[in-house]
Amino acid sequence: MSYETIRYTTEAGVATITLNRPEVLNAINRTMLEEIRAAVGALQEDRAVRVAVLDSASPRAFSAGIDVAMVKDMPPIGSREMGRLLHETFGAIRFAKKPVIAAIDGLCLGAGLELAVSCDLMIATDRSRFGLPNINVGIPAIVEAAILPQAIGIMGAREMCYTGEFWDAAKAERRGLLNAVVPPERFRDEVRAWAAKVASKSPLALETQKEIINQWMTAPLEAAIEHSINTVVINWLTRDQKEGMGAFLEKRQARFTGE
Repeated sequence: MSYETIRYTTEAGVATITLNRPEVLNAINRTMLEEIRAAVGALQEDRAVRVAVLDSASPRAFSAGIDVAMVKDMPPIGSREMGRLLHETFGAIRFAKKPVIAAIDGLCLGAGLELAVSCDLMIATDRSRFGLPNINVGIPAIVEAAILPQAIGIMGAREMCYTGEFWDAAKAERRGLLNAVVPPERFRDEVRAWAAKVASKSPLALETQKEIINQWMTAPLEAAIEHSINTVVINWLTRDQKEGMGAFLEKRQARFTGE
């Protein structure tokens, strides 16, 4: 499939979705949302892919947020439709069977931040900045901004939403938003290292673990625990479980095949 607003590549078990509207700092439009969903669908079906990276072709931004020119004069009912499209796209990443790593270099704002926080891990350069400037243009933060209280606490989420001010990478890491912060010259190597680390694990165990984590985020505590107890049975039926525990006992590196 050819894409207009993203690039999609695969190599060594890693799929890379690259936001590719650098001339507008990867402002998110309808086409980009559709193409992200299509790319997530493609990596879901590719058995060779074990982990995905979501990055940017822009040297200045991961994404500056929604394409304001597209939504400024949208009728009220259209704004609700756009919210649902955003949620559908971010949900495709959140509930994908494979982990997705957000690789952030530069601005990560508004819907761009919601896109990033929908990923499983977030790696950033130390020059990156994060925020929800929605309030500055007269609208509230919605959709996957709802995840932020779990990531940065309710007080941090209120700060971002009410002030519209940006956080630097150091503050974002300190408040729990980021998994790693590195200088720009080390960024690509750091992202590759994280992707390789995740890709080395059992694909079936990763899929199950991601499903369990999503339950931790959305279900009542006891229901989430019960789900995890029932779900782990599936992994006991796999070759990867036998291989992983066998390798541990034999003090060797496990060789997971996804079976």
